[in-house]
Amino acid sequence: MRPQLTRRGFLRGAGGAALALPMLESAARGAATPGAPPLRLVIYVQGEGNLSKRWLPPTLANDALQLSEMLKPLAAHQQKLTVVSGVSNKIAPLHTSNGHNAPGHTIMSSALVDTTGTGSFDKSIEVKQGSLSLGPSIDHYLADQLKVTEPINLSVGGTGPGENQMWYKVKPAGASGANPVAPLNNDPVNAFQTYLAGLSTGPAATMSRADRFRAQQKSVLDGVLTSFNSLKTQVGSADRIRLQMHADAIRGIEQNLNYVPPVQCSGLTQMLPAGYKAPRGGPYTGMDVQANLMIDVMVNALACGASRIMTLQDTEYDGPLFDFLPVGPVKGWHAQVHNDPSLGLGYASNNDNPTLQAGFLYYASVFNRLLDKMDAIVEPNGATLLDNSLVLWIAEFGDGQTHSPANLPVVLAGGAQGRIKTNRHLARTATTGDLYTSIVNVFGVPATTFGFNGSAGLNNGGITGLIG
Repeated sequence: MRPQLTRRGFLRGAGGAALALPMLESAARGAATPGAPPLRLVIYVQGEGNLSKRWLPPTLANDALQLSEMLKPLAAHQQKLTVVSGVSNKIAPLHTSNGHNAPGHTIMSSALVDTTGTGSFDKSIEVKQGSLSLGPSIDHYLADQLKVTEPINLSVGGTGPGENQMWYKVKPAGASGANPVAPLNNDPVNAFQTYLAGLSTGPAATMSRADRFRAQQKSVLDGVLTSFNSLKTQVGSADRIRLQMHADAIRGIEQNLNYVPPVQCSGLTQMLPAGYKAPRGGPYTGMDVQANLMIDVMVNALACGASRIMTLQDTEYDGPLFDFLPVGPVKGWHAQVHNDPSLGLGYASNNDNPTLQAGFLYYASVFNRLLDKMDAIVEPNGATLLDNSLVLWIAEFGDGQTHSPANLPVVLAGGAQGRIKTNRHLARTATTGDLYTSIVNVFGVPATTFGFNGSAGLNNGGITGLIG
């Protein structure tokens, strides 16, 4: 009689399926892709929305993607993009707000705000800058669900996000009230020392990432061969032959390994431009330098395993100077976004303002640089860091001129290890709750809703067609 082999026994005997196994008559289907690096989540948030008419791609047959004017800086990565239009933050209008506080406080949590300061929501009380959320932000929620290291929250601009307070931790089990705010780090040098310099200490300090990978891979191969010998005693004769042939093939692969990951995680150094000064407070100059340094920290931290979940928020949404752009320094950015008549600009819409076009295209260039850096790192599974990640670019408004939290600019990049079909424009009617439900589903969290679900239409089970 053929031995009965349970799924648990099979995985234990095969060392957790560390390498691809031949299909055995005794084993069930459905093993995960072996050897893949962990899937990462990266979020980049800019303020004041975008130029809605210039951002929106055309709606084409079969969800085909044609980049709009404001998305053209991302052309090199089009094959790895999914643009989603029609996503609205329907939580913000449930609040009383000055137009900024409610969208900024709810965009990443899809939760109601603790307007009373006692752990409850009251629509008659206006949302203040220091108000907290009654739910965690998507990054901290996901980290809690996956039981991984707490997300790293970085900023370009200051550490006081003001009206755009977005990141909230998961409150401790049994605690009541609001969720605590997650602090921001806006100093690239401090961020480097905090999250990367520590990789240069300890027993592996003299070992490069490539050396560590080779050592780990060899031990995995030997471990699989050992487990095969044990597993062969539990399967039928046909499967024993398959296992032996596969073991021989594995040893042959080991003899020909020549892959060298390019990132050195020990002995990392940070290159600072001449005359660099740490950010001290607004009005901010040199935001481009700060953004570039932060992106370098982010990408290295992701590649070296300091965190699986990272965010970058441009907190200087109200008055960036853009002194490094040909249109800069810009005065009255906020007023220009709202096409304030007192400026006498003469534009029928903010979509017609060339200064705004240059500023919002700059935000696209920051996102593009992040993708460039991530796509340049090849990981042990042969894919890039970008391929092994899900990267979200979003803003708190769809149309900043009217403070509208409808039709937000949403761009996803990376494909999430093949779990998202890319090079598409998904024109949908959806909510931020739907967007974040789909994102946590990509990471294997079986949620059907995200955030507040106390009114009709806030959660519809995810964004149709995003996954798969």
